[in-house]
Amino acid sequence: MIQRSEYYRKIIHIFNLVIPFTYLFFLESRFQVLRILVPLTVFAIVIEYLRVRSAVIKKIFNNFLISMLRIHEMDGKYTGATWVFIGSTLTIAIFPKEIAVISLVYMSLGDTMAGLVGRKFGKIKFYNKTIEGTVAGLIVCLLSGYLIQLSLPLVVVISGAFAAMIIELLPIPIDDNLSVPLFAGTIMTIASTVII
Repeated sequence: MIQRSEYYRKIIHIFNLVIPFTYLFFLESRFQVLRILVPLTVFAIVIEYLRVRSAVIKKIFNNFLISMLRIHEMDGKYTGATWVFIGSTLTIAIFPKEIAVISLVYMSLGDTMAGLVGRKFGKIKFYNKTIEGTVAGLIVCLLSGYLIQLSLPLVVVISGAFAAMIIELLPIPIDDNLSVPLFAGTIMTIASTVII
């Protein structure tokens, strides 16, 4: 059974598509996007700092978001939202536009689908994840990558989809909102240089 708060988290996760789609459709240059993302990322990190050290900020934060926080986030670790800002900022700063956009779409859609399907239907466990969730996430990544592949060769997009879901499945101590777009972006960059 998936708790309602988890659905809320996943809906918010899907809304993270605002970042890559704003970059793709509305802002041409990396600099324009980073001019918005960097201050938002810094603000998120400052709020993370204050919610642990300031009773007032912690109370305000908890009044609005406590039901959606996971245990490690309640214990003072960065929230998924902050990692989304960090992951998005680094991905856009490091990778070419097309690769950055698709990597962030994989982070938003693939990770969301993997989590929902894994929690609802997952039977085959791999550490704290499920194979069913990973396969569902991979299918969504492949479909979304195919639909918005831009000028990238299809094999590059496919390699990124597999990379995103492999890193999502592995039990590494790095938040998925950081590891998925950076790993997918790295593999797509390598694949595009090998192909070209």
